[in-house]
Amino acid sequence: MIDMEEVLKHANKLKTQGKLEAAAEEYNKILEEDSKNINAKFNLGDIYYILGKINKSINYYKKLVEQAPNHILALYRLGIAYYRATNFSKAVEVLNMVIESNSKIDMAYYWLGLSYYHIGKMNKSIEAFQQLRSFNEGNSLGCYHLAITYKAVGKYKKAIDCFLKIHNESPEVVSVNYHLGLAYLGVADIKNALKYFKNVIKLDPEHKAAKEKLNEILNDQDMIYSYGIEIPKDEKLGKIANNYYLGQAYKGFSLLEKSLKHFKDKLSNE
Repeated sequence: MIDMEEVLKHANKLKTQGKLEAAAEEYNKILEEDSKNINAKFNLGDIYYILGKINKSINYYKKLVEQAPNHILALYRLGIAYYRATNFSKAVEVLNMVIESNSKIDMAYYWLGLSYYHIGKMNKSIEAFQQLRSFNEGNSLGCYHLAITYKAVGKYKKAIDCFLKIHNESPEVVSVNYHLGLAYLGVADIKNALKYFKNVIKLDPEHKAAKEKLNEILNDQDMIYSYGIEIPKDEKLGKIANNYYLGQAYKGFSLLEKSLKHFKDKLSNE
């Protein structure tokens, strides 16, 4: 017969020290003696989740919830584990149970929003993220993913509002700048789209997607025109002007090689 309190104390210490495999062995010793030990099941769920053994994690959380249906924290962790296992429908089912329990776990709305997003229920996703923001307006994760969902359904102005709130507080977040560029493209605001794609490249010079978007815009003369370039009525002069301004655009965004090549190869031909 083992001293359960001592083993539990030792297991908790090992877990705190990050010695997760060793801690798991100790918690399993406890379950061998007491198959209904709630602490051991909960901690094993946590440990296997951290170790990336999600199916094992789900197994222990499920056993605990079956034994103690009112253990809302275990139910919440089970919902997240289902999300990590990409079983989004089960995640939605479990996380809704957490919310219906009237618990104060606000982040249940966050994981619920992500789960709805992945199964394509965008309106439900938006509702969940909005609920999270109603409880905690300063939750930047909720605001960010709400903006992503707005953008996904074509509500670009709402997406821009959310992204700008984050950007105003943290202007150097690369993904926020990039998605702002995409959202501004969605409302055909080329000037601001260029501005935020340029920000991305300043922050991360190797950001392939931003480079592609920037070059796509600068190579699309219709885009350049909408940026504010007037096209002369004379056809030949118009071509020269168009090439000139495109070269200027490249120059303005520090793409000097493209700018020089454009001036030399295109303008000289005119």
